[in-house]
Amino acid sequence: MPLFTIMLPIVRPPAMLPYAVKSVQSQTITDWELFIILDGAPPETLAVATQLAAEDPRIKVRPFAKGERNGEAHRHVVLGEATGSYVAQIADDDLWFPRHLAELRLLLSEVDFGNLLQCEIFPDGRPKILFGDLASAKMRRAMLTDLVSFFGPSCAGYRRAAYDRLPVGWSPAPPGIWSDLYMWRKFLAVAEVRAATRFSIEAAKIESPVRHHMTMEARAAETAALAERIGTADGRADIRANALRNAIWVRAARHTPTSSARERARRMWRVLRDFE
Repeated sequence: MPLFTIMLPIVRPPAMLPYAVKSVQSQTITDWELFIILDGAPPETLAVATQLAAEDPRIKVRPFAKGERNGEAHRHVVLGEATGSYVAQIADDDLWFPRHLAELRLLLSEVDFGNLLQCEIFPDGRPKILFGDLASAKMRRAMLTDLVSFFGPSCAGYRRAAYDRLPVGWSPAPPGIWSDLYMWRKFLAVAEVRAATRFSIEAAKIESPVRHHMTMEARAAETAALAERIGTADGRADIRANALRNAIWVRAARHTPTSSARERARRMWRVLRDFE
C-alpha cells in the first residue's frame, strides 16, 4: 500500500508526458503509485504511457474513451482501485520539484484537503504566484459561491479517507464551472473537512491557455529546458526567488495610493533591475 496515489490525466499527444512522469520519479518520496489516465488520448500517447509503465512497475496505464467534459468520472473509477493513503495529481504539461510530495505529506498530516502554492510559468520564463489561503473562511466561502480558485490539481492533495467520505467524488462539472473548482467545492462543503494551504513552491504550472500559439514541438522544447532548470537546486531557488520578487512588486503596485507614488515605485524597480 503506497503512501501516495498520483493521477495523471491526459487527452492529447504525449509531447510533454515523459517530463511530467520524470518529475514524479524524481520525488524524494518514492512510495507512490502513478496512474496515467487516458481520456480518449491518441494511440501514440498510449504507446508512450505503456513504455513508461514497462520501465517502472509503480506506473499503471488506464485507457478510456473520451469522457464527458474533462473525463472527471475516469478519475473516480481509477481511485476505486487505488491504494494510497494520500492522493495527488499532476497535469501532463506540469512539472513537480523533487520535494513536492514531501511538502504535501507535511500538509496532509495536519489536514484533510489542501494545496501548495501555484507558481505559473509564462512563455517568457516569468514565474507568477497565485495568492490565497484555504485557512481563510472568507476564501473558502468565495470558492463555494463564486468562480474563484487559486490552485489547480497539480498543486492540490487530499486524504483518501476524506475523499471516500464525500457524497460524490470526481464527476463531470456543470457548464461554466472549472473541473477542479467543482471538485474542491465538494471538499469545502463538508464542515468536518479540515483545509489549509502550505506556503511552499514545489511545482511549475505551465499554463496551456497562454501557449495556444505554440506547436507541440515548441512546447516540448520549452518543457525540456524548464525540466533541466528544475533539476538543479540553483534552478529551483532562482524560480522561487523570482516568483516572490514578482509577487511583492505586484502587491506593492496595487497598494500604491497615488499615480506619483506608483511612478516612484516604477523608477525604483528600474533602478533595482539595472543592478541585476
